[in-house]
Amino acid sequence: MNTLKSEVTSYVSRLTLFLLLTAYCLLPTVVHAQESQTVTSDGIAAIVDGNTAIARDNAIGDALRKAVEQAVGTMVSSETVVQNFQLLSDNIYSQSQGYIQSYKILSEGAAEATIYKVTIQAVVSIGGLKNDLAALGLLMQRKGMPRVLFMIAEQNIGQQYYIFWWSFWGGGRSEFKAQQIDMSVAENALTEKFLEKGFNIVDHSVQTKNIRLGSSFGVVDLTDNAAKTIGRELDAEVVVYGKATAKLAGSVMGSGILSSQANINAKAVRVDTGGVIASASAAGAAVHSDEITAGSKALEKVSAELADKLIDQIAKKWGQEVSGSALVQMVISGINNYSDFVKFKNAVQGKVRGVQAIYQRSISGGTATIDVDIKGDAQSLADGITMVDLKEFTVNITNVSANRIELTLSPKGK
Repeated sequence: MNTLKSEVTSYVSRLTLFLLLTAYCLLPTVVHAQESQTVTSDGIAAIVDGNTAIARDNAIGDALRKAVEQAVGTMVSSETVVQNFQLLSDNIYSQSQGYIQSYKILSEGAAEATIYKVTIQAVVSIGGLKNDLAALGLLMQRKGMPRVLFMIAEQNIGQQYYIFWWSFWGGGRSEFKAQQIDMSVAENALTEKFLEKGFNIVDHSVQTKNIRLGSSFGVVDLTDNAAKTIGRELDAEVVVYGKATAKLAGSVMGSGILSSQANINAKAVRVDTGGVIASASAAGAAVHSDEITAGSKALEKVSAELADKLIDQIAKKWGQEVSGSALVQMVISGINNYSDFVKFKNAVQGKVRGVQAIYQRSISGGTATIDVDIKGDAQSLADGITMVDLKEFTVNITNVSANRIELTLSPKGK
């Protein structure tokens, strides 16, 4: 009897440990699905040249970032200790992303001549954005509703070459004669998935008629730089480009049902900086009595899987940027000497609100490129720079996009 009791006790202990370890692994997912906090936070922004509209937007962004930080901090501090086990909050929440489900403005207005202040009440959740359409839509609004362009070269069963819509940009290629250049199966499936999530999609079919680039662009294997150039021509902020292929795998157990294997890989790059914000691949199979249909079904399947991966990565990246800090690329022209450049960097680092760090990338021929890590975006950084008083030279901002600023330094009096 004692032996049986000991075995039962040992089994219960092992089962308890297993359940606790399972709970540990699943707890981030459970917390993500259930935990949310309603918090109140204040945000402020500089009013530049009397433009209260931009200041208002920046103040709301500041308040939303603070709301996320406040809610995540509250959740961590309220986490309880599991009996006989360590506190899990540090491990869990260090990997978590906070995001805004909804918010309302409680009060707003100019606190003084140069400062705009808002107070908001926000519902903050912890977890992934991919399946929360309301939160994802709000996130895209805060990122300025970026336009997404798809460039997927596809080779289905029965096709000798990859088919892609930008093939004629370099003057046309003979191997595509007698083949219709249209939206591929993979591109269509990706577009459908992204549209379901509320993304703003560029319709290249109505914009490419009068565009001609060099022959180097009419190729299957694009570079990040080529994708960036094409995206700029079509007024996109993000380009998703890659390749998809389907091959016949044979019949299923000697029957008339055919199996096809498909593979797809793609990455998403920013048009203004060329930075990669997502990269993924997928593989899968499908069956049908017709080989081309089997190939198409396999391509649809893997494209849907790829879309989920890309959307998840893009949402996480944007979520980090709007609730934390983002890298803004800055191109500085008109540098007469290195000391002016150093003075400008020090002024931005020390006087512009939200700047965390500056990383120097290159300097040559009077032009420098730096990356600025800022709690904000390119617009708030540009606004902050206009407020910096540089005694020896003036700053002329010539271009501002979502993630990039171009400006020129010039000595005062010239």
